Amino acid sequence: MKISTLKIKGFRSFGLDGVNIPIDEKLVGFIGLNSAGKTTSLEALRKLFGQSLADREIFRQDFHVGKEEKPDEITERFLSIEVRIDFAENEKEAIPHFFSDMVVDEENENPYLRLRLEATWKRFDFEPEGEVDYKIYFIKVAEGASEEEDSKQIFPNHFRRLIQIIYVPAIRRPAEQLKYVSGSILFRVLKKIKWDDSFKTEFDGKIEKINDAFRGLSEFSTVQTSITEFWQQFHKDERYKDTTLGFGGSDFDSILKKLEISFSPTGTHKTYKIDELGEGYRSLFYLTLVCALLDIEEKLAENEDEENIGINRPLLTILAIEEPENHIAPQLLGRVIKILKTIAGKDNSQVFLSSHTPAIVKRLNPESILHFRITEKYETEVNKILLPEKTNEAYKYVKEAVHNYPELYFARLVVIGEGDSEEVIFNRLMDVMEVDFDDNIITFAPLGHRFVNHIWKLLETLHIPYVTLLDLDIEREGGGWGRIKYALKQLIISGKDKNEVLLLNDGGIMSDANLEIMHKRELKDSRDLKQLLLWVERLEYFNVYYSSPLDLDFLMLTHYPEFYKKAIPKNGGPQIPDETKEIEKLKEKVTASIQATLKSEKATADTYSEDEKKLMIWYNYHFLGRGKPTTHIQVLSSMTDEEIRSNLPKVFTEMFNHISSLLITQ
Repeated sequence: MKISTLKIKGFRSFGLDGVNIPIDEKLVGFIGLNSAGKTTSLEALRKLFGQSLADREIFRQDFHVGKEEKPDEITERFLSIEVRIDFAENEKEAIPHFFSDMVVDEENENPYLRLRLEATWKRFDFEPEGEVDYKIYFIKVAEGASEEEDSKQIFPNHFRRLIQIIYVPAIRRPAEQLKYVSGSILFRVLKKIKWDDSFKTEFDGKIEKINDAFRGLSEFSTVQTSITEFWQQFHKDERYKDTTLGFGGSDFDSILKKLEISFSPTGTHKTYKIDELGEGYRSLFYLTLVCALLDIEEKLAENEDEENIGINRPLLTILAIEEPENHIAPQLLGRVIKILKTIAGKDNSQVFLSSHTPAIVKRLNPESILHFRITEKYETEVNKILLPEKTNEAYKYVKEAVHNYPELYFARLVVIGEGDSEEVIFNRLMDVMEVDFDDNIITFAPLGHRFVNHIWKLLETLHIPYVTLLDLDIEREGGGWGRIKYALKQLIISGKDKNEVLLLNDGGIMSDANLEIMHKRELKDSRDLKQLLLWVERLEYFNVYYSSPLDLDFLMLTHYPEFYKKAIPKNGGPQIPDETKEIEKLKEKVTASIQATLKSEKATADTYSEDEKKLMIWYNYHFLGRGKPTTHIQVLSSMTDEEIRSNLPKVFTEMFNHISSLLITQ
């Protein structure tokens, strides 16, 4: 038994058109930035399945108010919260309870259950705050079918014990859950025990004996007498003239209300109460109580025929937990998610959690994640994480990529690069260009080298803008025209208009045949290079930029050669023959460096200048023989902002201008 769809309409940040939230897994993560609607979705479940009237009550402020609307001008509003509940074939225990309320789409398909909360708010002249009316129904027609008056049937109160929700708020107060009051976890646990009347009588008698023993002490009697005498001096009401000093009531329920838990050993000579624990341990203990409740319910259900066992466990327990990461050390979050997965794995449990931290998200399957965002209309929008088909070669790669870079989901803008060098350089350039990575929630992800179209599709589905920086790799195998072809094909696969992507300068459209052989085009002289660079410029229209002519490492080296030449240990650096005395050795050194840099023994670097060819000696030293990020960190940290700005590569100026314009529209 599990919720497979949650439909919210007109509730808080959910607009009047409504949002359908697909639930494919037993453990579901609601993610997104603050105030995106994650908690509202969990609250919607509590409004529908809450055990107390306080949990289910609908207030005026629960009704959606549009961006352009004036609340005082609204006289009536409607909201609804609906779930679809599906049943597994082996759930023989659950189906009989709901059989008469199930619906089916078509013959031979599995039946399911529809539950809906409907609420209406109306304003009256004599009551400006208005009045809220709400009810919960079984919907007795299939999804998509027209509804009549007899399509709805009131959800009976006695069914509430069959579907229950445990709501764990972001602020954990475990002490409140250890009180024997309605709605607390302890109350739910102890109410499952069938207390025998003879046990209660015996218990009350023992408490009375303890009180009698204390009253028999002379000192205790002195205290009792003194209080009574002075009390009688203050008033003459016969109803209250006597006082009795004892231990918190002598009845069974009074004693239960005084139950508490303590922790030992503590390293001191006293035990610790729950409120004396730190925030992290209190948060963990709250989760402990939840897990214990589910475990107890399961064990009691297994022994339901035994004499002292009370009611059965719910047929479905929904655990809705806000921000499980709160107050918990990052290294413990793995344990938390592991426990939540165990709970979700039970037949009668389902877990919904909200989070806005990558530490939680990276521990969830992308298929179980739903991304929340606020639109320009200030309404919640929910999207699934889009992955390639499982049969596609790209599935494992993309799934692993988004798993390792969960920051993507929380970004306002993503910069996609090809490796570690881009991240180091972008971090530094953000300071130089006065664009704050953190303040603008910009995320860098080195995911541009394979299946980048799937990353583009994912980000577009989540409405997260992005720019991509690729290596042009001129004269490397697959580089130059091959890299242009790769980007064009990836754009088409990602869903861009093919005619727009393949638009030529003369207004024509490149044929599929020419696109397929594009990588074979010649690149021997400046004319060929000019044609190539026109396509580089064209691709910037699609937010695709290139480190030209080779890669980002070479680009930085050619713009700041003196700084990179200084970044060597004492008596270190490449062995470069004297160009005035060892001309042939220098030529050999340059030739070898060209071949190593361009990764081919046949490489000639015809499209590179003489200075660029000589810099390939340094390229080999810094980026093939040493760590790329380390070198860039060393060089960039030695440069002032003004020194970097003075010769900033053009591609960065264009990219950062575009990034700034994209951020303005967010």
